[in-house]
Amino acid sequence: MLDHLPGARAGLDTSVRAARSAARVHPRAAAATWDVFRPFPLADGVADVVLDVFAPRNPAEFHRVLRRGGRLVVARPTARHLAQLPGVVGVDPAKENRLSRVLAGRFTPVTTEDVTYSLSLSREDASNLASMTPNARHGVPPGVTACEVTVSVLVTAYQAR
Repeated sequence: MLDHLPGARAGLDTSVRAARSAARVHPRAAAATWDVFRPFPLADGVADVVLDVFAPRNPAEFHRVLRRGGRLVVARPTARHLAQLPGVVGVDPAKENRLSRVLAGRFTPVTTEDVTYSLSLSREDASNLASMTPNARHGVPPGVTACEVTVSVLVTAYQAR
């Protein structure tokens, strides 16, 4: 994303590991961890893009920190996402309606893309991926083997109102 936005810098994350990784991948990347439900340590109207990938959302703070003309980009899994991994919890069918409802007062959807592809995983990669899913707090399920999974994500760009 930073390659397409020459003046941009990144960003906040709720995950220490994700922030650490993000800060290493690009010379203009900077990262800090932050609780998404607290006020962001940013001034009003300073962000060109807020990127929310598989994370909780704080529409009021997203709206507050976005510049006029800025975009909120939300990526979320579909029901097919990683469904081949044992123990993966399905996506709540009401998730899309909740997302629309929570963003409706502040954001208008501009475009949505369905990003879907197959991915072949070794046993180790499948186990690592299973450990990153929301149900991982119960431990990696037994029987994780090498497999092919479907990556299926909806990505929507929203314009602030």
